[in-house]
Amino acid sequence: MTVWTDDRIPIAVAPLPGEALESWIGAYARRLRITNSEFLSFAGLPASRTRPMALRLLPSEAAALGRSTGIPLPALISMTLEPYDGFAVSFMPGQRRLGRAVAWRFSGSRNRFCPSCLAEQNGRGPVFWRLPWAFACLQHQCLLLDFCPACHRFPNHWKARRLGPSGPSSCTLNSSRSITGTKQPCGYRLTEASALQLPGDGPVLAAQRHISSLLGSERAGRPAALAEFKRLYALAWRILRGLHTILGLAPEVVHATLAECGGGLPEVQAREVGHDAHNVAVGTTLALIALQSGHTEHEPLFDWILQADRSLLQKQKFSIGRMAARWEWSGPELVQRALGRLDREATLHARLRYASATPQPRWPTLNTEAIHRRAAMIPAMLWPSWTMRLLPLARGGNRYRTTAFRRGCSSFLLLPGGPPTLNFERAGPLLGNYYIDRDRDSIERRTYGGQDLAPLASTLAQLAYALDEHGSPIDYNRRRELFTNTSVTLDLDAYRRFCTQQGSWTGTEHRIHILRWYLLMLLTGEFHPTPSGAASHFTRNCTEFRFRATAALRGFLHEQARFNLTHHRIDEPVTWDPPAEWVTEASWPGADPHLVDPEAVRDALKEAKSADGAATHLPMGTEHLRLYCDITNTPATRGPVIGLHNPQSVDRRDVLAPARLRNLYVTQKKSLEHIATLAGCGPRTVHQLIIQNGIRPRGRRSHPLCPDITRDWLHNEYIVNRNNPTALARQRGITIDHIIFLARSWDIPIRPGGAHHNDIADLDLPHPPSPTMQKVTMSRYALDRLRLMMNIPGHVSLAAAARAFYDGRGGALRQRVSEVENAVGFLIIDRSTKPLAPTKRGREFLGEAAEILRIADTARLHQE
Repeated sequence: MTVWTDDRIPIAVAPLPGEALESWIGAYARRLRITNSEFLSFAGLPASRTRPMALRLLPSEAAALGRSTGIPLPALISMTLEPYDGFAVSFMPGQRRLGRAVAWRFSGSRNRFCPSCLAEQNGRGPVFWRLPWAFACLQHQCLLLDFCPACHRFPNHWKARRLGPSGPSSCTLNSSRSITGTKQPCGYRLTEASALQLPGDGPVLAAQRHISSLLGSERAGRPAALAEFKRLYALAWRILRGLHTILGLAPEVVHATLAECGGGLPEVQAREVGHDAHNVAVGTTLALIALQSGHTEHEPLFDWILQADRSLLQKQKFSIGRMAARWEWSGPELVQRALGRLDREATLHARLRYASATPQPRWPTLNTEAIHRRAAMIPAMLWPSWTMRLLPLARGGNRYRTTAFRRGCSSFLLLPGGPPTLNFERAGPLLGNYYIDRDRDSIERRTYGGQDLAPLASTLAQLAYALDEHGSPIDYNRRRELFTNTSVTLDLDAYRRFCTQQGSWTGTEHRIHILRWYLLMLLTGEFHPTPSGAASHFTRNCTEFRFRATAALRGFLHEQARFNLTHHRIDEPVTWDPPAEWVTEASWPGADPHLVDPEAVRDALKEAKSADGAATHLPMGTEHLRLYCDITNTPATRGPVIGLHNPQSVDRRDVLAPARLRNLYVTQKKSLEHIATLAGCGPRTVHQLIIQNGIRPRGRRSHPLCPDITRDWLHNEYIVNRNNPTALARQRGITIDHIIFLARSWDIPIRPGGAHHNDIADLDLPHPPSPTMQKVTMSRYALDRLRLMMNIPGHVSLAAAARAFYDGRGGALRQRVSEVENAVGFLIIDRSTKPLAPTKRGREFLGEAAEILRIADTARLHQE
């Protein structure tokens, strides 16, 4: 007779690795030859029942079992479903009952079983069989069983009963058949049941192995595992329902998986999929294949799953948002794939809002404030380089409303990721675009009518999100408020001096209107309406100006734009375009400016007298050519040029060059009229150039000059030695205005701030800066520019450098680097190396810059 103590049962039964609590209690009870209830009573738990304990142990139950059996608390808890709560199963709040699983609809507490495992372990089994994701035995390579073959119910094979059956692995449920008026236990030996064998190298066992690894994830890896469980379930239930609706359209992998699982279709209830091992095996295996990008039928299977999902809808009319919302619970990965598949069936508005045409579709999450921030980074008309890419090539005389197209594209840039209330009609006014119907019609019907909208939808969505991430160096909202037809400033005195240097006349008020229009376009990035008082052909002349304006005139207007920005204390580049690398996997229908051959453009412009004529010789349209001229400052060489006198057979710049002019006027004694005829300009222009070049006019008194004030002397003292013009004027007994006048007359560049020094001028340098360095140190912010260039080498890219020391403003940093390199005339930073490194000439330049900065820092320390 067994002797019982108050605390410890003298006979010990150790749990097997991974064993379920019910299995262990049943084995313990059979070892003691008592029932499960009697075992719990002996353990001090007379009111407890095995089934709820197998789900989750109460603290009192765990303590009692630990005292009576010597099993540690962690081992006891590991035999229940509690470690899987919120991961593979889900407990109802405050209860020991299972609710709907986190990532499967199976919510019962039944056990599946493997007959071979029961036979080998004397009726004992793992807690793994209690999980909804368990469908196969990896050891015996078979499908788990759910039902007793005899009574066709879920067997309770771990329960020890007083009235039998006494042996392990028997079905203990009462039979529905009555003998002698009482119900008898089924008693079927579950070890004798037949399980479906699975191929060892088949996808079903591979799927179970993958699921087992996910279930065994450590705490840190469980969020990722749960996310995958959600994706698997989202696909699995659609697969199982689709097997009964569109099986005939299924790819071969579906039929192969069904054959491996026995050939029959899984059972489906009225509105729910079945929860047996067969359902889970088929659904999980196919879902895992749909997630494996390397599988040959990865994409066809996912397409079929989308068809299956659609077949479940009562109404076949649907929106991309409604369909994508059905996948939102499963996480962003499947939402992206679903959006990408549904893209071509959606409207342009929806394709932009969900970015469905891009390599990375996404659910819209931006609020109104974020859209307003993006609007500040976008001009009212799409940037020239991106217009070139997105504007299809038109042949056969087709004409596009290019301005409307550009405005429509900019308005569309506000839609990606925006709230549902933001449509095209509400987006346009944020940029000042109010011709909504015209702009939208210009894109969808006139420009892209009958063409694939995917490149447009993909490019605009990627640009929008890249702007949100990287930002823009230009605040277009501020510019739209500051600069108008009446507020923009054009320095007419500077324009007259420019025309004199070019041997041209300033023109009429109509020409000034055109120059102001182009200046305003540079500042705001858009074409403004015709100003009041302008001629009727103003718009046509503005279009021609974009094509015909010389590089010198464009350069003058860029300087005027910079002056306007400086006047308002705005430190921004005049113009800026988002870099091409912001958009990936896009096939543009237009012309990429980076791929245009400059030599071919120059040759075409030489042969043609119009933009239309030049475009016929190039792989681009007329408007593409005009945009290219805007981007690269490439002018035509023939035809009338608005703002300058018509070109002559003799280049007036050769005739009016200082040395040639001096030779003609001083040595050869040619008259002003004769020189003007050679240059194709007026005598007054020649006279002004004579004064500017320091040549004493014949027959009249010139501006008083000291005999030893020559151009070489002024250039050496002012440019090379960096002397203060006030001191130079005092030294020669003349006014500073006279010094400035002489400098401008002799085409000596005036340092920013007129007669004021910059930081370089006050440094005690051991020798004058090199000619290359002087081109950079003429800037008001010379030391800042030099420090910027010194900090770039060593970073993997300009974007990385911007993040490191330029507040992440990658576009602004590229603009600053380009300004310095354009000033010196060569590349300083080699972008092809990783990390970035200076070029050969760049190393010489940076070496000199390092010496200047060292002297500047030393001088600053002495001042402090």
